[in-house]
Amino acid sequence: MRKHHIRLAIAIFLLIGSMLFVGCSAVNSDIGSNERLDDWEAPGDANYGKDFENVVPDIKEEPNVSPLPGVYERKFIENGYLTLRSVDVDKTFKSLSDLAASLGGRVVSYEQNVGETFTTITMQVAVPYGKLTDFMEHAGESATKIELQSVTSAEVTEDYYDTKLRIESTEKLIEHYRTLLKNATTIEETLQVQYRIDELTVELESAKGRLRLLDYLTIESHISITIRMEEDPTVAKPDVTLKTMKWSDVGYLMKNGIKKIGIGIALGFQYFLIFLVYAAPVIVFIALILLIIWFVRRRKKQKRAALTAASKSTVVPEQVEKVAKLDEVTSQVQNESIQE
Repeated sequence: MRKHHIRLAIAIFLLIGSMLFVGCSAVNSDIGSNERLDDWEAPGDANYGKDFENVVPDIKEEPNVSPLPGVYERKFIENGYLTLRSVDVDKTFKSLSDLAASLGGRVVSYEQNVGETFTTITMQVAVPYGKLTDFMEHAGESATKIELQSVTSAEVTEDYYDTKLRIESTEKLIEHYRTLLKNATTIEETLQVQYRIDELTVELESAKGRLRLLDYLTIESHISITIRMEEDPTVAKPDVTLKTMKWSDVGYLMKNGIKKIGIGIALGFQYFLIFLVYAAPVIVFIALILLIIWFVRRRKKQKRAALTAASKSTVVPEQVEKVAKLDEVTSQVQNESIQE
């Protein structure tokens, strides 16, 4: 038994010793790897690129970037929105197109939807910056009604010139790293510099795209326009009067009157259905109450009828018995009279 305990203790001691040895070796390897990682600087770190200061002794600092000019043009994004009613939507569209062309603008997009009783045109117009007010002032002249007219303006001066400054800075920084790439002596240095150049190139393309978009939005103002057909007969036929009405005018007015009556009836029926849907819980509740009242009254009537029938059934035997007794008395009286 003692030998067994001794063997078990020796095995445990050897196991603990091997675990301590493995742990110490792992710690040493981690320290060595951390020291190697500390010596390497990832792209984007604060000290990234300083290892190449001795490679190119002529470049001692980051390239200079020219500051913003003292006097600069302010940049705005201006857009407009119009919703018009017109008797002749095609004529209104042509008038708006001519108005945009006279201001140096153009029609960007155009879409026309034609139905049985309506016509709608959706268009977008672009005019040079500063001409938006002139366009909005004269846009409603060819329409019968202006339903919506709004203008939005947002200043992007800071964003515009910050983007230009970032492009200039990134381009000079890329040239700086390309010079470092030419003088790199090891593969590690080459890979690090090339990785940084790729990152800066992506940033540069993104900034250029942003600047092109700002240029496009600030050079021109865009107006979104919707033209709907006017359906009011008094507007669609402004020349119709009681003195000069023709049969065609009468037929036109009658047709529109019948149409409006039909629309009114349909709307009334639709609102009635909507009322039924909203009032359905109340109607069901009232119906349940009336059903309960009817059921209770019916039960009461049945009970009353049963009581009446029961009372009648008890009264009839008593009357029969009385009649029998009366007949018996009369028969006795008759017998006595006969005997006498």
